[in-house]
Amino acid sequence: MKKPFALLLIGSTLLSSVILSCSSKRNTSVPAIYSENVKDSFELYIDLPAGYHPDSNIYSVAYYMDANLKMGKEIRRQIRLEGNQKNLENVIFVGIGHIGNYRKRRRRDFIPPVMKNGTIKESNDPDFGHADIFYQFLTKELIPYINEQYPNNGNYTYIGHSFSGLFAFYCLFQPQPVFKNYVALSPSLWANYNNFYEYEKDFSSRQKTLNATLYHACGTAEWSNKVLSTSRDMSRILDDREYPGLNYTFVEHPGKNHNGVVPVSLGYLLKNLKF
Repeated sequence: MKKPFALLLIGSTLLSSVILSCSSKRNTSVPAIYSENVKDSFELYIDLPAGYHPDSNIYSVAYYMDANLKMGKEIRRQIRLEGNQKNLENVIFVGIGHIGNYRKRRRRDFIPPVMKNGTIKESNDPDFGHADIFYQFLTKELIPYINEQYPNNGNYTYIGHSFSGLFAFYCLFQPQPVFKNYVALSPSLWANYNNFYEYEKDFSSRQKTLNATLYHACGTAEWSNKVLSTSRDMSRILDDREYPGLNYTFVEHPGKNHNGVVPVSLGYLLKNLKF
C-alpha cells in the first residue's frame, strides 16, 4: 500500500569523504574494488558522518549506483547540505561507479536476463543482461566488505536511477530481499520489451508479503522514453497486489524530465527517508 515515509529527526552533522586503497586502473585519488563475480573493478565513494565511531554499530548504510555520473555527484552534493544533516547523522553512504565504458557496463550490470514463464534465460551477450551476476557482487562481496570495514546495524538502502533504478526493482523482487529501503528514480522498466513485469509476476506467485519501503518516482515529461507509462503500469500492479508489509510511494514530478527527477527526489528523500 502507498504510505508516506516516516520522518526521522536526529542531530546535525557534516559528512566527510573517506578514500580507500587505490586500484592500478584508476587515478591514485580514486578508490576501487575488484569483483570476482563480475570480473571487473568498480569505483567506490564512501562518505562517513562526522563524529563517526568505528567501534559503534549504530549506523545504517545507503548504497547508491552511478556514483561517478550525474546522480552520484548530486547525492554527494546534497548529503553535504546543512538542511539534510538532521536525517543523516547515522548514515554511511557507499557509491559504486563503473570504470571505462559505463554505457556498456550499465546495460551489463543493471538489466536482468530475460524471464519467461518463471524460467530465466541467461544472456549470451557479455555486455548485456547480467544483473544477476552484479547482484552477487553487491550482496556477496561488497556488502560483506563494507560490514567488515564499517560496523553497522544491518539496515541497508539502495538508490538507483534509470537502468540502476530498474535494478532497484530487481533487488526488491528477490526471494530474500537484502535492503530495507529501495529508491527507484525513473526506472527503465521498458528494458527487454517490458520483460521485467515477468519478474514481479513470478515473485507474486511465490511470495505474498514484501517487507520493504519503496520510493518510486518519474517525471511527467518522460513520455517519449517510456519511463512514465511503464512506471504507471508498475504502480497499478503494486496497488492491485497490495503486498502486506510494502510501504510504497509513487511520485510523478510535474514537468520533470529524466535527469530532472533526480535532484527533486533526493531533496525529499535525504530529509525524510528513515534509513
